[in-house]
Amino acid sequence: MTETMVLEIIREAVDGEGGHPGRDELLQDLGVDSIAGFEIRLLIRERCGAQVSEEEFDGLRSVGDLLGLLRCGGDARRDGAALDA
Repeated sequence: MTETMVLEIIREAVDGEGGHPGRDELLQDLGVDSIAGFEIRLLIRERCGAQVSEEEFDGLRSVGDLLGLLRCGGDARRDGAALDA
């Protein structure tokens, strides 16, 4: 799984147009509500094979937080689907 894939998933879940969101952007500012959050977690699991629990996702504030979680910890690491640099 690459950072670009995750950014595309976020953009798709919030019906964004144009470029990818930046690492410093707050998920709330991008329009990530509970429904978009569920869709992001589902798409990450389907496309990348990584698991992000609802509790983990609810604790995230920014795009960079999600990328960090996928790179370094959480269930994503146990599934062998850590984020590629």
